[in-house]
Amino acid sequence: MARETKAERLAREAQARYAFEAEQAASYPDRLMSMLERAVKQNYELTVRNAKFVVEDRDARRDSAVELTLTYNRANQEALYELDSRVEAKEEAEREALRRVQVRNAALTKLSQEEREVLGL
Repeated sequence: MARETKAERLAREAQARYAFEAEQAASYPDRLMSMLERAVKQNYELTVRNAKFVVEDRDARRDSAVELTLTYNRANQEALYELDSRVEAKEEAEREALRRVQVRNAALTKLSQEEREVLGL
């Protein structure tokens, strides 16, 4: 079996990068719309200004707004990744709060009537 030359390896890596970029560009509109839907469910405000989607967290106004357009480019991909990170953090916090409520409720159901009266519940 012949060894791969440096030129062949570089060409193969370039082809792989090109294929990855093409796949990212093709799936960008679907990923964008999906992320915008998730963001709105997590109390993000979505507005359109200057032909850009502007997404701001209503719960943390100090965070900068994320601006996205429908066309795929590196800046939009990075902004989409940043928005995904923020939304994922809020979703995780919501899941943790729900879990804590469920644990608290499960613990409270185990208390006897006397224990509830002593605790003032």
